Amino acid sequence: MSADMLTAVIAVPADRTKPIDFERGRRMVEETPDAEAFRFDDPESQLEELVEDFDPDVHLDADGEPAPEVLKSVGRRIIDKLEKTLDSSETNTIDVAGYRLYLSGGLSSGDSPTDAAGAIWHAHHLPVAVLLAMGFIPDYSRPLSRTNGNPGRVTDTDIVDAIALGLGTKPEWSGADELEWIANAIGSVRPHPGDWDPAEYHVEFTEQHGFDPVNDNFLIGYVSQYDNQEGGD
Repeated sequence: MSADMLTAVIAVPADRTKPIDFERGRRMVEETPDAEAFRFDDPESQLEELVEDFDPDVHLDADGEPAPEVLKSVGRRIIDKLEKTLDSSETNTIDVAGYRLYLSGGLSSGDSPTDAAGAIWHAHHLPVAVLLAMGFIPDYSRPLSRTNGNPGRVTDTDIVDAIALGLGTKPEWSGADELEWIANAIGSVRPHPGDWDPAEYHVEFTEQHGFDPVNDNFLIGYVSQYDNQEGGD
């Protein structure tokens, strides 16, 4: 039988300075005995790996869902193993796109390639609220947002969301007024568009990003006409 390379990943913001709060996660597990909050696709088969001497007649209710006390016990066990795993030699870290990724894995013929990989995969069964409380980011496939990390931090992603919501939830747009609040929102993460001479803004953008937007097939459509008059095409 051929082996596949399997990788387990869990993430925190790369600029997080506080340690992962495993104890807070344990407390929240005690307060979240709701089967729907835990993310089990197939509780019976998945709990076999997590509950010693698992017996569906004992550990599952009539609907096939784990009993509250079982969930609390499983949640604590998952967090305990995760805490040891992230401090072990079987786990490596890498910073990518604002995230610090904890990784483990290797070749496997179907089982977990390492104990650490299994512990990380099991962590994703925890409720999203528990992962967030500990400092993890459940969905690291999307650009980092302040709601996943530091509440005081605003990113480009947040501003695009804010502008989309601001325009999408207004029944009518009022022209210049919309431009003002959009510019103010952009000013939270970029040089404020209204505080610069247009030519200077173009120069600042070029220096900050390392390329001239008039040479970009997408951005050139958004650069004002002055560029064509002052050194553009």
